[in-house]
Amino acid sequence: MTPSQSASIAKGKSTVTAAKSQVLVTNDDGADSPLLVPLLRELSKLTELCVVVPASECSWTSKSMSRFEPLVLAEIECGGFPVQTLTGKPADCAHIGIHNLCLQKPTLVISGINMGVNSGLAFTLSSGTIGAAVEGFLAGVSSAAFSLELPEPAFALWRRCRQLDPALDALVAAAAAVTVDIAAEILRGGLPAGADMIAVNMPASTKRESPRCLTGLAKTSYGPLFARREDESHFAYHSCQLQLIGDGANSDVEALARGAVAITPLRYALDAPINSLDRQRFECGIFTPESVGKQGDRG
Repeated sequence: MTPSQSASIAKGKSTVTAAKSQVLVTNDDGADSPLLVPLLRELSKLTELCVVVPASECSWTSKSMSRFEPLVLAEIECGGFPVQTLTGKPADCAHIGIHNLCLQKPTLVISGINMGVNSGLAFTLSSGTIGAAVEGFLAGVSSAAFSLELPEPAFALWRRCRQLDPALDALVAAAAAVTVDIAAEILRGGLPAGADMIAVNMPASTKRESPRCLTGLAKTSYGPLFARREDESHFAYHSCQLQLIGDGANSDVEALARGAVAITPLRYALDAPINSLDRQRFECGIFTPESVGKQGDRG
């Protein structure tokens, strides 16, 4: 898209050179997201880009993929940047971008910036933005998902008309700058130790100088999402209210509440520790080398 070049990062006085690196950019809001072009403007100063986004909005799709559907690829222009759209999910975009469309294996996958936050466990597991980043790390690429909190009236306008109030231009610019700062740090030094990816949530008060902190992931739920009228047979989305489980201390939700940018290292080690009592409850027919030897002695 643009030649690789040095980029001065306004975090102290450090200068980053991303020589010949390529970053894959995707999202779950689609090519008409008001956050896409401002992000591309800033990222293109840092590195070469490959941009692959869903042809239509794919919020709440997590890491689902279109295994049994043909996916149509098209190239459009957004703000002077070539953008490839795919009739698939965000994870499809990440996967095909990495394996089929990037000139070389990308150094980093950036998913976002999402219109609205993805803080807490419930949103993290549901988010298409997060899902695309998960697909990135599964392919062996450092990945980061970025989300921006919007004031409630602005978010309602986006949902209703797919427009963003021009009064939020400064917020959008700040979110893009913060995203590039963090991306530059990953290109320079990698992800936080032990992390498969990071999820970054930025508050509606974000400025480039806003505090940033590493956080845990709040345990959350969202209660009932759907409602049905008595005279109808179908269910329709009604509302979503994030419910915090516990006090949320040192979590992404807590950091956002105090106006900080929450950077949450995520590790997908999904297995739980196994104790001896549960082995007694659930296991049977287990053969150890010792038991095999004892059975042989019987014969």
